[in-house]
Amino acid sequence: MLAFFQNILYNFFISLGVMIGGCFFGGVAATLNGHPPLKTMLDLCNRIKVWAIIVALGGTIPSIKVLEIGIFNGEVRGLVKQVVYILSALLGAHIGYMLIYYLEGSGSL
Repeated sequence: MLAFFQNILYNFFISLGVMIGGCFFGGVAATLNGHPPLKTMLDLCNRIKVWAIIVALGGTIPSIKVLEIGIFNGEVRGLVKQVVYILSALLGAHIGYMLIYYLEGSGSL
C-alpha cells in the first residue's frame, strides 16, 4: 500500500517537473533567440502537457497493458490503480500549466 502512494507522488511530481522544467528551459532558448520568453513558455505548456503525463507514467505501453488486463480480465484493482496514477500525472501536469499561466500574467491569483 505504501508503494501505491509513493507512485502517486512520483507521477505527480515527475509530470510537474517536466512541465516546469521544459517550459523554463524553452523560455531560456526563446530569450537567446530573441523571442518573447513568457509567450513561448505558455505555448510550450500547451504542447508538452500530454508528454509530461506520458513521461510520468513511464511510457504508454505498460499503462495500456494494465488497462487492457483490467477491462478484459476483470482485474478491477489494477484498473483502479492505473486510473489513479493517470489522474495523479494529469493533476501534476495541469498544476505546472497553471503555474506557467499565472507567471505569464494571463490569470490572476
